[in-house]
Amino acid sequence: MLPGAPWDVAKSIQLYGFDYWGAGYFGVNDQGNAIVRPDGHGGPELDLHELVDQARQRDIRLPILFRFNGILRHRLKTLHRAFSAAMAEYDYQGGYRPVYPIKVNQQRHVVSELISAGRDLHLGLEVGSKPELVAALALHENPDALLICNGYKDRQYLELAMMAQRVGREVIVVIEKPSEIDLLLQISREQDIEPGIGFRLRLAGRGAGRWERSGGERAKFGLNVAEIAAALKLLKEHGKQDWVRLVHFHNGSQLTNISSLKQAVREAAQMYVQVSRYSPRLKYFDVGGGLAVDYDGSKTAFESSMNYTVDEYARDVVWILKEACDNAEVVHPSVVTECGRAMVAFGSVLVAEVLGLANTFTTTVDAKAVPGQTEEDTVLNMAQLLQDLTPKNCQETLHDAVELRQTMLSQFSLGLMSIEDRALGDQCYWALLNAINSATKELHYVPEDLRRLPALLTDTYFCNLSIFQSMPDSWAIDQIFPITPITRLNEEPRRRVVLADITCDSDGKVERFADLRDIKHYLPAHELKEGERYCFAVFLVGAYQEILGDMHNLFGDTNAVHVDIARDGRVAFTNVVHGDTVGDVLRYVAFEKSDLVERWRHALEAAVAEGRLTARESAVLQRKYDEVFGDYTYLR
Repeated sequence: MLPGAPWDVAKSIQLYGFDYWGAGYFGVNDQGNAIVRPDGHGGPELDLHELVDQARQRDIRLPILFRFNGILRHRLKTLHRAFSAAMAEYDYQGGYRPVYPIKVNQQRHVVSELISAGRDLHLGLEVGSKPELVAALALHENPDALLICNGYKDRQYLELAMMAQRVGREVIVVIEKPSEIDLLLQISREQDIEPGIGFRLRLAGRGAGRWERSGGERAKFGLNVAEIAAALKLLKEHGKQDWVRLVHFHNGSQLTNISSLKQAVREAAQMYVQVSRYSPRLKYFDVGGGLAVDYDGSKTAFESSMNYTVDEYARDVVWILKEACDNAEVVHPSVVTECGRAMVAFGSVLVAEVLGLANTFTTTVDAKAVPGQTEEDTVLNMAQLLQDLTPKNCQETLHDAVELRQTMLSQFSLGLMSIEDRALGDQCYWALLNAINSATKELHYVPEDLRRLPALLTDTYFCNLSIFQSMPDSWAIDQIFPITPITRLNEEPRRRVVLADITCDSDGKVERFADLRDIKHYLPAHELKEGERYCFAVFLVGAYQEILGDMHNLFGDTNAVHVDIARDGRVAFTNVVHGDTVGDVLRYVAFEKSDLVERWRHALEAAVAEGRLTARESAVLQRKYDEVFGDYTYLR
């Protein structure tokens, strides 16, 4: 698109990066609305704006988390195709066994949809705690799918795992610490059962990215080489070498650099070869998770990105493992992956409505009219700077403006300037900074202090959501999530905004946004129109965000809608999971409705006795109070 050409959809696609981070699942239609393609490029397109309207017609209020079942199915197929293609290319004789670690998103409808979609692919489940295992025991029905039990374990945990084995499930208990083998030997004797186990390796090489400490010799979980040797010796002494079915490692979630994965696979492959000498039934090589999601679309080793593709990930794992096994004349094992983030992150999109704006720094002033409004020299000088501004002097003008502003603030603090002059001076200052920022577009080189202006000249759009509840990683670890308007993407966005939530916490803001070159500290958005519902979509929030959600200010879970496409092509809301009510979140913190209602009734009776209220008025207030308990925690 040539400079100066009218704004169109193509420019919005480029500006917001749909083609970079969307993996083909997201885009913009000709009407300027954000769309979802559950089957990727070439498949059906769902209009997000229309989905919001359909939800409203069903009285499902914003904020809404849309979960797209089709994307979950497509992600599973993408992983399976990548490993199948790599195995065919390298003549790899082992199979591929995908496993979903339910800690990534334990919501029942998500787990059930993945199990259904992965039945023909023999999708297994991975659990890391007793509650997760309890859920998996009831949901895991495929005898050809793995049930991998990770995490630290007590007797009850191990007995639950053995229950699954007794009913015909293929259970692998992954040993995280040496004492777990002793406990398993006891249970085996007591219950006359021979468990299948795996070793989690504590590799020497560290991971890459934000969670690099998940790997390496200082990692929290796993056995080092000496502990594995001791475990093999102990099993041999009891004649239980054939218990070992799997070798497992995990080099960290969101591996940004493929070289760290390749290093880990090489080390783990050699460990597999060595363990196979002692364990005749060893047959699974579990590379754990780590397959990253490119949240910013930059395709780099930056912590929110990844410098490789799913196909490259699969080829590297298969080739390195094949080479190690061939050199040692060991049968190729089945490759197991636990790529939970890559499976579910794309499947959920959060939509929230803008309630209003504040901190409006996008202002203009008629500098020539200022002398008629004040006699204050600092204000007049600021207005004169605005009149004299040119691209050539914009850096010098910025320095002068900052100095004048400091003088103005000092005068006001000392009582030497009226509130009217201070207000006019502020208007002139922000108008001048906006004018300077516009003038820099004509410069071939923009000095650093001028490059900071766009991030300073931002408005705050308040959105009806809680950052802490719906995208906690944005607050806790500065995770980048792609965010765009869902409408008007055929119009030029002329506002620079940051997003604030409705909690009473200054950290409830999003001030870091996806960008190909660096983190952007503002989001382009449109002017709000009177009477218009303007909404933002937050993409790629399917991994971890729901389960990590924090009830700051007692804002609870949002409404969640599962969207699918029926056989006749209609859009279907297959499941609607209503968000928390006021009563729900109060119960979480031990406030019971009956007690609160009774206490409020006593307060109303006291007000009636004092003549502050009539009996009829107290009844109305009692009813209004009672109704709130069943309402959504977010704003109407």
